[in-house]
Amino acid sequence: MKEYRITKYNPENRNNQGHYLDLDEWTEFSDVGGKISLDEYLKVEMAYISSALDLISESESLGLKVVSLEDYRNNCTYKEAEVVLIKDLASVIRSLLRGEYWCRLESKNAFVHIGWDYYMYIGVKALSLESITRATKRGLFVEQMASPYHPQSD
Repeated sequence: MKEYRITKYNPENRNNQGHYLDLDEWTEFSDVGGKISLDEYLKVEMAYISSALDLISESESLGLKVVSLEDYRNNCTYKEAEVVLIKDLASVIRSLLRGEYWCRLESKNAFVHIGWDYYMYIGVKALSLESITRATKRGLFVEQMASPYHPQSD
């Protein structure tokens, strides 16, 4: 499986250790109204969701399973190990980006991991140039990189 980090963060703004250097950059939904307007946030959020859906739709997965659910505020309508159908994936990714709960979304052919500071990791068998181009046109950066959210053992 090929793994990618897809973010709004320009790789040119990283140091040699990979740390992002623009400390004024917004990193989460709670920055809306301060560091970013709601309209701009929603544009970026939709870019993430659309890019994830593009990639996952190429994976031949019918859905992704909820794994390692952390839902302390009871916001998630799914249970551990329940499958989120592709048609319902947008709302789950939106909730993950907004920090309403956390989980990994996984299948045999694909995964989506949403991490801290608005980092998204996608795993698919192959990533088409067309999907990369669409993500880039949406203002996102696609880098080949393994997800740090793989479990050592569940």
